[in-house]
Amino acid sequence: MKSKWLVVSSVLAFSMIFSVSIEAQDQGAARGNLGGIVYDPSKATVPGAQVTITGPIGSLSQSTTEQGSFLFSTLIPGSYSIKVQKAGFKIASVKSAEVQINKTTSIEVILETGQVSETVEVSAATVTVDTSTSAVTADISDTFFQNIPVQRGVANLFYLSPGAVDGIQTGSNNPSISGSSGLENSYVADGVSINDPAFGGLGVWARSYGALGSGINQSFVKEVQIKTGGFEPQYGHASGGIVQIVTKSGSTKTHGELGGYFHPLGMQTTPLNADDPQFGRVNLFGRYLGNANYEGDAELGGYAPLGKLRDHLFYFGNFNPSVNNQYVAPAVGSGLSTAYNGQLQRTKTSYDYAGKLTFKINDRQTIESSVFGDPSHTNNVPWASLNASDKTVNSKWDYGTRNWAARYDGTLTSTWLVDGAFTWSWNHFTETPLADVTQIQDESALLQAGTFNAQGFGFLEPYDSNTRSISFDTSKTFHFLGQHTFSIGYNWQFPVYDDSTSYSGGKFALPATNASGGDPGYGTATNPTVAGKMTDASLVLEPISAVSNSSGCTLCPYMADSVGGGSPVQVVLVQSRGRFDGGITKSSGKYHAGYVNDSWALGKRVTVNLGLRWEQQRLVGNQLNKLFNDMWSPRLGFVLDPKGDRKTKFYANYGRYAFILPLDAAIRALSAEDDVLGAYWAPASKTTGCPAGTPAGASCIQTDSSGNPDYANMFKPSSATLLNSASGGIGNAVTVGLSGGEPFQPGIRMEYTDEYVAGFQHEFRGGIVFGVRYIDRRLKRVIEDEGGISVEQFNALANNGGGLNYFIGNPNLKSDIFVNPNEQTFAGVDETQSACAANGG
Repeated sequence: MKSKWLVVSSVLAFSMIFSVSIEAQDQGAARGNLGGIVYDPSKATVPGAQVTITGPIGSLSQSTTEQGSFLFSTLIPGSYSIKVQKAGFKIASVKSAEVQINKTTSIEVILETGQVSETVEVSAATVTVDTSTSAVTADISDTFFQNIPVQRGVANLFYLSPGAVDGIQTGSNNPSISGSSGLENSYVADGVSINDPAFGGLGVWARSYGALGSGINQSFVKEVQIKTGGFEPQYGHASGGIVQIVTKSGSTKTHGELGGYFHPLGMQTTPLNADDPQFGRVNLFGRYLGNANYEGDAELGGYAPLGKLRDHLFYFGNFNPSVNNQYVAPAVGSGLSTAYNGQLQRTKTSYDYAGKLTFKINDRQTIESSVFGDPSHTNNVPWASLNASDKTVNSKWDYGTRNWAARYDGTLTSTWLVDGAFTWSWNHFTETPLADVTQIQDESALLQAGTFNAQGFGFLEPYDSNTRSISFDTSKTFHFLGQHTFSIGYNWQFPVYDDSTSYSGGKFALPATNASGGDPGYGTATNPTVAGKMTDASLVLEPISAVSNSSGCTLCPYMADSVGGGSPVQVVLVQSRGRFDGGITKSSGKYHAGYVNDSWALGKRVTVNLGLRWEQQRLVGNQLNKLFNDMWSPRLGFVLDPKGDRKTKFYANYGRYAFILPLDAAIRALSAEDDVLGAYWAPASKTTGCPAGTPAGASCIQTDSSGNPDYANMFKPSSATLLNSASGGIGNAVTVGLSGGEPFQPGIRMEYTDEYVAGFQHEFRGGIVFGVRYIDRRLKRVIEDEGGISVEQFNALANNGGGLNYFIGNPNLKSDIFVNPNEQTFAGVDETQSACAANGG
C-alpha cells in the first residue's frame, strides 16, 4: 500500500500561528520557548542586554549572550510581552509574542540609540520559516480559531491542517492524516493519551456505534498542534498523525468568560436524501432529518490570593454543558414509524468539565496538574436500528472519559532541560435496553417479506478501560563542530480493557437433556460442566428448510404463510451463540518506548536531525500473551537555509513509524470465551386453532390476540424445547467449546510504514509564506489474518460444516507457513478461440 500526494499551500502566516520549532521535548510536552537576537541600528549583535518577558504566570529576566541571543525555556503557552534595555539605547518594548507548544518563538529586536529613560514600542520581526526542523506541522491557537468560522467540537480543528481529511468509516472525530486510517492517529491532551485503548479512536469508541465523544471540550483548549509528517523520534505509537492538545492555564490576573451556542432545527433546511419518499424510493434504514445543538460555557482563571502563594499558585476551571438533538425518521411502514408518528428525537447530553492547577516553584521549575472529562448520556430511543416492530429495540447510553495528568518542567541550566509526567485516563460505555426482552429476528418471510426485528434489542457490549503512563525527557545543548541539542527520553504505558458481551432477555440455565431426554450434544466429558450454567441468547426464527438435518422434525411447529398464501411451514428458533462464562473478557498491554536524538546545527545554513526510536509491546489476553520486541525506527531530517536569514528552507526527511496494536487484537486473538453454538429451540406451540393446512395432530406456533405470532412468549428455554439430537427434533448436536483465540505466525514483527518527505518554504514581504511539499508513505510490513487455502476450498468447507484456520502474521511474497496435504496441480488450459472451437466450445 502506498499513498502519494502533493500539497501546495500559500498561507498568510500570523506570528501567533506559526513559529520556530523547539529543539526537543517529549510527545506529551505542554511547553514552548521564546528566544531571539538583539541588534543595534547597524545590525551588529548586542551582548549583555537585559531581556525581561512577562506572561501568564509572571516575569522572567536574563542577559543576552556574547552573540546577542537569549532563550527562555519551558514556558506556558500564551502571549508574552518583552522589554529589552541596555545603557546607551532606548528601551525596546514588544507588546506581544505568542508562545506555542514544542516551538521556540524566535524574534529579532533592533535597539535605537538614546537614553535608557526613553521607551520605544517596536514591532519585532518574528521568524515564520522554521529552519531547524523537517517536520510537517500545523499549529492552531485559540487566538486563531476563536476568530474564524469553525464548527463546534475540538475534532473540527484537526481539519484545519493540510493533509487531514474525513476518515469516512472512522467518524468525524478521527480524520485520515497523510493517507492513513483515522484509527492510526495519536491524540494527546496535556500529556494524557486520550485514544481509546481497544480501537485507537479519539475518546470513547464503541464497536457497534464507532466514535462517541472526544474526551475534551473546545472551550478548554489553548492550542492544537497537528503533525502530518516528518515526525521526530520522540513521537510514536502511531502511523497516521500526531495530534497534541494543550489546555488553558491560570495567570497573574483573574479572568473569566460566560458564553452560549444555539443552533436550533429551525435555522436549517431539511436534508434531501436520494431515498426520500418523494422520489418514490423505499427506504428500509430510516432517514436523517436534521439536528439542533445547544451549549453553555463558563470559565474562570487566575491566581491564589493567599499571601506568598499569589505569585506561585494559579488555577483555571471550565464547565461546558451541551445538548445535541438529532431528528430522524424510522423506516416507512415499520412498527417504529407508527409508534413515533414518523419522526423521533435522539438526544445526547454532555457535562464537560476541566480544571488545572499550576505551581511555580521558582523561575526555572513548575509543577502542573490537570483533570478533564466528558460524562455523557442519551435518552431511551432507537439507536441501533430504525426498522423494527416495536420499541424493544430502544436503548440508552452512558459513556465518557476521565483524565488526569501531573507534570514537572524544569530548566536545570540555560542549556539543560528536563520534564516528566504521570497520566491516567479512564473510558467507559454502557448500554441499557428499554425492555430486557430476548431478541427474535424473523427470517421466515411468512409474516412479512424479508428480515425484520420482531422483538428485543439483542447484542450488548459495554466496556471499561483505563491507561496509565509515565514519561521522562531531557535535552542538553553543547557545541562541537556546530551546535548540538542532544535529547533522550522514555515512555511507559499500561492500558487495561474489560470487554463485556451479552444479549438482552436475561439469563437462563442450560438444560442437561434435550426434548427426548438425551444428550443435546454437549458430550459426556463436558456435560457435567455445561449443564446448569447460565447463558443468554439472540434468536432467529427460520423455516426448517434453511436448517440441515431437520427433515424429520416433528417437534417443530407450523406457522401460517401470510405473505405467499401457501400451506403452513414448519419453523424453528436458531440460537447462534450463548456465552456462559460470566461474559467479561479482560485484556491489557505493556508498552515501552525510548529514543535518542541529536539536532545538529552546522552554522546558520544547515541543520541535520539524527534520531532513533525503540519500541516494545506486549499484548495480554485472558488465555495467552504476545510480545512484539525490538522495533527500531530511524528518523533522519535535513534542512538547508540558502542565505542563513531564516526566510527560506529546503528540507527532506525519512522516518519509520511503527503501528501499535490496540487491545481489541488481544480480545480477538489472545482471549477465549465459553459458548453454546448452534442450539435449536422449539417455539412455543399449541394444537388447537392452527391455520388451515396444518397436518392433523401437528402443533402450530402460539399467536397473540391479533392472530400474529406471539413473539413475546415464543421462547421458553427448557429441556422440553431443546431440539438438538432429540428424537423428532434437529439432527445437529449443540457445539460447546472455547471459542476465540487465533495463533500468531512464528517470528511475527510489528507493522510499520516508511515515509519520505521533501519540501520548500519561503517567506515573502508582509509575512506571507509559500510552501510546497511531497509526502510518500509506504506500508512495508503489515499484521493481518492469513488463510492457507483457496476461496473455493473455503466455500466447500463452509457448506459442509467446516471452516478455515487462520493465523495472524506478516503476509508477503516470501511467506510459506501453510501446508496443504491435498494440493492439486492443474495443467495449463488452451482457451484460444480455435482451441475452444475444436473442442466444441
